[in-house]
Amino acid sequence: MLRLREYQTKAISDIRTFFGKGGNHCILQAPTGSGKTIIFSVLAKKTAEKHKKVLIMTDRDELLMQTGGAINRTGLNAFFIQAGQKYVSNDFNVYIAMSQTLRRRIDLEYWIKFLSGIDLLIIDECHKQEFNYLFESQIFNDKYVIGFTATPHRSGKMRQLALDYDKIISTISVKKLIEKGFLVNDDYYGISSPDMSNVKIDRLQGDYKPKEMFEKFDSPKLYSGLVENYKKIAPKSKTLIFCVNIEHCIKSTILLRDAGFTANFVVSSMNKPKYPKDPENKGQAARYNERMRVYELYKKYYELYSGKRTDIFNDFQNNKFQILINAGIATTGYDCPSIETIILNRATISVTLLLQMIGRGSRIFDKKTHFNIFDFGGNCERLGYYSEDRNWSLWHESKDGKGLPPLKECGFDSVGKPIEKGGCRRLILASYKICPFCGFKYPEKKTAKVIKLYSSLYKDGEIINHKRVSDMNFDELHDYWKLKGHKIAWLWRQLWYRGKKKAIENFAKKYGWQNSTIISAVKFCERF
Repeated sequence: MLRLREYQTKAISDIRTFFGKGGNHCILQAPTGSGKTIIFSVLAKKTAEKHKKVLIMTDRDELLMQTGGAINRTGLNAFFIQAGQKYVSNDFNVYIAMSQTLRRRIDLEYWIKFLSGIDLLIIDECHKQEFNYLFESQIFNDKYVIGFTATPHRSGKMRQLALDYDKIISTISVKKLIEKGFLVNDDYYGISSPDMSNVKIDRLQGDYKPKEMFEKFDSPKLYSGLVENYKKIAPKSKTLIFCVNIEHCIKSTILLRDAGFTANFVVSSMNKPKYPKDPENKGQAARYNERMRVYELYKKYYELYSGKRTDIFNDFQNNKFQILINAGIATTGYDCPSIETIILNRATISVTLLLQMIGRGSRIFDKKTHFNIFDFGGNCERLGYYSEDRNWSLWHESKDGKGLPPLKECGFDSVGKPIEKGGCRRLILASYKICPFCGFKYPEKKTAKVIKLYSSLYKDGEIINHKRVSDMNFDELHDYWKLKGHKIAWLWRQLWYRGKKKAIENFAKKYGWQNSTIISAVKFCERF
């Protein structure tokens, strides 16, 4: 029988209170290693015991298996919705499904009816955009929905979490979990990282573009730094390494094996690239050749240093080799408490990804006193450290993702002044003109007409010309300059604004300027 920790019991109580006050959709934030799966398994069981239907959503095979394990430990029998399955049994109250499986069926009449009968939807790792379609379908608008994640954060052009959830319920901090002995502390090693300032960012994914990042990390200096630092600091530790891409994983594996370590890699499967439609096209040919080069590298070393994903993970879990190298595989949903060293052999601007990677080493284990973090990407300096307290928000900046965005209550302006009757009072971005929740439309601000100032040419108290300087012809400009007594540089600048060197030359020809004056004028204006 499962015994809940104090903060887990409180989390369940807080969720019930939220629902009791009329809330429908919430996120439960709990750090990696705090037992989120246990919490939602208990919630599922208690809901099912009331003869209600529960659907648990996940997005990875490994997570699916672990979810099933925790569900079974609660003594609850769940129905797993498999790929290719046309119907589900009505004899169950709890269902577990892969996100991709339901995505392909959500528009079918049978599945719409099934999903409409769900009373509680539980989404694990709800920060991922993989689950957006569930909310876009509007099937769960009036259902109870609980999202679980260690990092309720998005960035860039990702869908705002606030469009789908009403509240974040936080549980316990990493510091408290360490103090209570539920997680281990870290030894952090910050190592000089490559300059990422000119690496482009994929705003849709909210992170560096892999191809450009790989160019920064694919250097002899960093490869040798990986091996040398590992030898000096933690040569006997069980280690998980995060790399940029497949090629980076393979090269790092070869290097560590050459140094005498037992290392294998696990990456997404790679298919042979398709031959270009137009082989004469240099761009298509170059891309094909590059993909073939990486594919041949993958094919050569897959049998030697990799293999079936489940086999690699099992062998690593059972200590058949020391170092596991991956690219985007062993983040969320992978649990191996015996890991002693995490190596970040990449950079990220995603605080979610950073904490998920670091969290793989934070679990308690027999005689494990701490875990090491080797940060080759300057990530913690950029995004914060392992046990640092963080403020989470349902809203994020849509451009750079830095800091909390300015918010306002629907129906009020950005300084808290009510606009007029109406508005749902929910928090929305200060920049919104229409509330995404209730449709309240902010009144358009009346734009004042721009007052144009004109230069008035006057003599002896009498205006003799009333025209903007930019509209004056050469004669008018010359007379204005003479009457106002401006320095010659003023006249040069006015001519430069009109047509740069050509305008100066035309004016000079009309008024008989020497060539030296033209040169001086151009040199002067080029400074600005």
